Amino acid sequence: MKKMKSFVSVLLLLCIMMSFVACAGTAEEEIVPDYSTDLGEVTFMGADFKFMQKNDEHSTGEDYFGYVVNTEFADLALQRVKEVGAKYDVNIIIETGKDVGSTVQNETYAGLVSADAVQTSGGGLAGILRAGMLYDLTNLSDYIDYTNSEKWGNVENLKPLFWDGALFGVIPAAWPMLKFRSMDGPVIVNEDIIRNINQTDPREFVEKDEWTWDKFEELMPIYNHINDAGDEVKAIYTTVHWLFRTIQSTNGEDFIFQDENGEYQLGLHSAQTFEAMATAWDWAFGDYSSFVYIDTNNNWTNMLQAFLDEKSVLTIMNGTDLLGSENSIAYQMDNFGVVPFPRGPLGSNKTSSGTTITDTKFCTAIPYACKDPAMSAIILDAIYEPLPGYESEEDMIGYLRQNFFFDDRDVMNYIDSYNNLIYNYRHEGLTDVYIGINSSKSMREWLDQFAEADEANRVEYAVNIETSIDDILGK
Repeated sequence: MKKMKSFVSVLLLLCIMMSFVACAGTAEEEIVPDYSTDLGEVTFMGADFKFMQKNDEHSTGEDYFGYVVNTEFADLALQRVKEVGAKYDVNIIIETGKDVGSTVQNETYAGLVSADAVQTSGGGLAGILRAGMLYDLTNLSDYIDYTNSEKWGNVENLKPLFWDGALFGVIPAAWPMLKFRSMDGPVIVNEDIIRNINQTDPREFVEKDEWTWDKFEELMPIYNHINDAGDEVKAIYTTVHWLFRTIQSTNGEDFIFQDENGEYQLGLHSAQTFEAMATAWDWAFGDYSSFVYIDTNNNWTNMLQAFLDEKSVLTIMNGTDLLGSENSIAYQMDNFGVVPFPRGPLGSNKTSSGTTITDTKFCTAIPYACKDPAMSAIILDAIYEPLPGYESEEDMIGYLRQNFFFDDRDVMNYIDSYNNLIYNYRHEGLTDVYIGINSSKSMREWLDQFAEADEANRVEYAVNIETSIDDILGK
């Protein structure tokens, strides 16, 4: 039924666009103009290429392609756009500020040619993606090699862009820093406080594979202290949602796994994950709650400022608030460390770090109602070639060490966390249990309360996405 509804949506969309969209066709047999694979000979004869972007989350200043303006990367991006425009004789127009999803939807239904490419978060594209308003990139594989994860993102990054056996977007993973912006869950340490209270650097526990739930529980009453100003400093500052979704995968169970019959199931309701959930409940509401500051408004934006104000020894952070914008920790804090979330008895600090993707940033797609899908693919592929000086992972690691982190261990912990992150299906409703959780019910009662809704969302969303990945990539 779901595939039939999706097919009907595409047919309706085609009827609207047939008279004016050059890239029209059917969902099964889309017509793509044939260009020579020798892209150096391609010219678009001065055509306009409108690239609609909305990447301004968490920034206090002006951005260019996701970078703070007047920085090295923004300058390199600007130069690249000029070079691509000149090479292909195309006028690249960057349009920002509009809501991408609603704009594409409105223009499509109004019978207008939409943007030639769009970029925003996965959540911002979900509605138009599932309504058939974006182009299936598997029909453009001659121009965009979506199997190249170093350039276009790994499977976990791309999960919100798979649907009904198709792939509707990629992310510019080869450009410095952008792929890290989607990561939630690294644990940040105020190293000055650790030194002042004469405690072992948590990085050392990670090195010795001793950074566990038990170790953190042992340290909580020590980390929780009164500072020289007479203020209480908590062991960790977080929100319920951040705490529970981060700890969920630290006991070795993924958000989605295949059972013995090959069916995709939710890790959330397994016994292995329940141990993690019960531990988080005890930290938030039980025996250890006096050492943990839970923002009762569930306002995760407070976590950054609270940590900068030294209200806790540790906090949980996302990639943007750690080092992605002018108001991030890296721009404002003199001495911090990065470690994974403490692991459970069945987890590993290397492979069960707790890092997740709640909303993939910089999702780049081609509207179905575009002028020419092949042109869009060619221009995007050219723009997002690696920037000069940052062609390899080693180049990026060196940059992180020189400009952001204070210790080689921070770099490796951060890279390991990224390499093992998991898409958590937040926008598909599979972490809804965490949003309103409180002490009024046990952890088991909370999970049971959401079990029916979780199962419905598993069938409607998770199975569709995971089987689409199997169809396209043979995962």
